[in-house]
Amino acid sequence: MAEVATKRRWMPIVLGLSLAVNLAVVAAISGAALRHKSYSKGPTHFDKGGAIYMQALPRETRREIRQTLRGDRRSTGANPAEMLGILKDVPFDVDAAARVLSAQNDAGLIRVQAATGAWLAAVTAMSVKERDAYAGRLQELLERREEYHKQKKAERN
Repeated sequence: MAEVATKRRWMPIVLGLSLAVNLAVVAAISGAALRHKSYSKGPTHFDKGGAIYMQALPRETRREIRQTLRGDRRSTGANPAEMLGILKDVPFDVDAAARVLSAQNDAGLIRVQAATGAWLAAVTAMSVKERDAYAGRLQELLERREEYHKQKKAERN
């Protein structure tokens, strides 16, 4: 009888763990499905700036550009911990904060210039047919983005 009581004590724990695992799997699948659905109907995650040009490129070309940019990494600017130290200093050193922000801006500009050069090289290497297909994908993304913004504006009104 003591053996039966021990088995029954573990049963609710095992069932609870099983339920938790099942709920986690359902949540993960649902999240992935919702993410995919919103990705296909909403704007691109490259909605701002020139990054939409990168998204319209063929997958392999994007991968090559990313590898090129990773291999050509430069300083990412100031360390956020440096700014944290400046923010905690009393009195606040405006010039030091400006230097940190300037270093970050410079590093960002270098990254943008490298990405621009890589994009130009990729598009220059395309044949007329490839460039035309690229232009079609870009037009499709731009139209999708425009439609999304119209829909969002209508929802707000």
